[in-house]
Amino acid sequence: MKKVWGLILNLFLLAVPTLTWAAAEKAELLEKKVDLSKLGGINHFFAQWYNDNMWIYALIVTALMGVIGGLIALVTDIILKMIGMEVHKIEHHE
Repeated sequence: MKKVWGLILNLFLLAVPTLTWAAAEKAELLEKKVDLSKLGGINHFFAQWYNDNMWIYALIVTALMGVIGGLIALVTDIILKMIGMEVHKIEHHE
C-alpha cells in the first residue's frame, strides 16, 4: 500500500509544476493587469508585483503562505501548552 501512495505522490509532484506552468502561460497570454490607481499600502505592493512579473508574484505569495502557516502553528502550540495540553511529536509504533 505504501508503494501505491508513493507512486501517487510522485505523479502529483510531477504534474503540479506542469499544470502551474500551463496556467501561468495562459494567464500571461490574457495579459490581465491590475489597476493600481485606487490601491494603497500592501494591496498596491502585491498588485505591483503581479503586474511586473507573475512568476515572482507566485513564488513570493507561496513562500508567504508557508511562513504564515508556520506562525499559526507556533501560536496554536503556545496556546495549547498554556491551557495544559501536551504538545509534542507523535511516536509511531510499527
